Amino acid sequence: MAKNAWSHFVSASELFQGISQRDVQKITSLCTEKRFPRGMRIFSEGDATDCLCILKKGRVKLTSLSDKGRETILHILKPDEVFGELLLSEEKRPFTAITLEDSVVMVISKESFLELLSVAPTLALNFIRLLSKRLATVEKGVAESSHTWSYHRLARVLLQLSEECGEEVPAGTLINVRLTHEDLANLIGTSRETVTAQLNKFTRAGLVKRQARCLIVTKSSLSDFIRSEELRLKEPILVARVLQKTSCSVSLAAFRTPARRRSSSLPGI
Repeated sequence: MAKNAWSHFVSASELFQGISQRDVQKITSLCTEKRFPRGMRIFSEGDATDCLCILKKGRVKLTSLSDKGRETILHILKPDEVFGELLLSEEKRPFTAITLEDSVVMVISKESFLELLSVAPTLALNFIRLLSKRLATVEKGVAESSHTWSYHRLARVLLQLSEECGEEVPAGTLINVRLTHEDLANLIGTSRETVTAQLNKFTRAGLVKRQARCLIVTKSSLSDFIRSEELRLKEPILVARVLQKTSCSVSLAAFRTPARRRSSSLPGI
């Protein structure tokens, strides 16, 4: 890639916003461009943390394998996002990075990045802010997974993907990244069969349409469904508070929505 093109990308990147033109030029001189075809590993779990990566073009998934060999997709990266950011705290890569489509990655060696952090305070602050956002996302994800059903998590993931990777088409919002049912299952921590069954129900409910190997979602309907589910999930908590204040001895179970009615907005899930 031409030097001026790299300089433009560095200036526009979230990690480097606000830094001086002098530092932009220095960063550009330290960057290496690497190209990876679809399905290629950029780095694997257990590799040395020897560089920081910034996605210039394409899509990349970060994955982790359990002791039993079960894959979990931790994050799907879009252009301009940083990955491999744990290079300051880990000697080995804790995750694997795999391209979902042909990708271009900007790579900065660990030594060069440490040097930049020491001489560019704005870059250091941007990096701290980036790490904080990533931590907040992880913590919120853990909290949501603990208190929601898998179909609720699937709806949230589809909405997030439509916002990050969406392309508006006449039928709705096309999720412009190819993900298998197995990928979606690994994103929300359930089985492929469960995702397939739930997508079929989403389709019948008019929340999702299929186009070849991609999905088209109706964002407004999906948002309404998620909000209704969040309210439903909070209902037992509200009832418990009322019972506590009134010292009522009636069992909380008496106020819970019957199993067959708990998902009236999407029957049978």
